[in-house]
Amino acid sequence: MKLYADRPARVVRQLLGDVLVVVLVYLSVRLGMAADDKVAALAGPGQEAEATARTVDDRMQDAAGQVGDAPLVGGTLAKPFESLAEASASLADSARAYQDTVADVARLTGLVLAGAPILLLLAVWLTLRLGWVVEASAATRLRRTGTAGAELLAVRALASQPLRRLARVDPAVITGWRAGDPVATEELAALELRSLGLLSPPTGDFPGLNVP
Repeated sequence: MKLYADRPARVVRQLLGDVLVVVLVYLSVRLGMAADDKVAALAGPGQEAEATARTVDDRMQDAAGQVGDAPLVGGTLAKPFESLAEASASLADSARAYQDTVADVARLTGLVLAGAPILLLLAVWLTLRLGWVVEASAATRLRRTGTAGAELLAVRALASQPLRRLARVDPAVITGWRAGDPVATEELAALELRSLGLLSPPTGDFPGLNVP
């Protein structure tokens, strides 16, 4: 499998692209974490309300227990405190539910803000990167097969290279390729390899290839 090109300029661009993707993924994760923290901070009032309600609940229960021991009227005196304790417990439960909701929203916000750009970035980057890896790997295998591989690469060059590149090829090369000239075939093969950032085989020194 061919992961990087042979030509230095193409390798540098590929490495910079890979590093850029890693940096953007990291920044997206940091953005998601920051959003999670910001939204989660909204749970602060709920935490304070729950703590206060729990405290009131405990005190009202203690008070109900103390006055409940009074002879004859203990039960009657304890009822208001018990009611306040129940109300405080209900308020504490509501505050806890609010905190749970905020936590869920915070997680969802963080996932969306981090996940959406990461998925889009990886979809574009992987499509381009893997597409190049597949093409370059196949071309690398073909350049090792000698004449047969050169012929296939030459055909591919004529079929897929932009017209601006083909226009720079000496017409004699096209004529030679049609006549079965191996040198012309190798020159067209070199054009296809060069477009992928790959070098021609060591034995294929193709003079006269005037393609940028």
